[in-house]
Amino acid sequence: MAPAAMRTAAQSIAGAKPVSYWLDDPARPEALPALTGDERTDLLVIGGGYSGLWTALIAKERDPDRDVVLIEGHEVGWAASGRNGGFCAASLTHGLANGVE
Repeated sequence: MAPAAMRTAAQSIAGAKPVSYWLDDPARPEALPALTGDERTDLLVIGGGYSGLWTALIAKERDPDRDVVLIEGHEVGWAASGRNGGFCAASLTHGLANGVE
């Protein structure tokens, strides 16, 4: 890549923050403290990605009296569930063949 193009690319992302789209919300709730000690629950969901969040939500919808605890090792929606920003596309950045498909 030419030096001028590299400067333009760097300038275009200069204000970017290394935070997930889903977590970049001033109205998001504060994180709860880490669990310590014993916890009893009807359903324990491990992992706060798409699958874990939907599992916990649907479990509560099906039985609102069910005690559901979801634990996450980092931040809810942090890893693969948060990095794509909510889009799914056949992108040329993943190769011409991918874009053509």
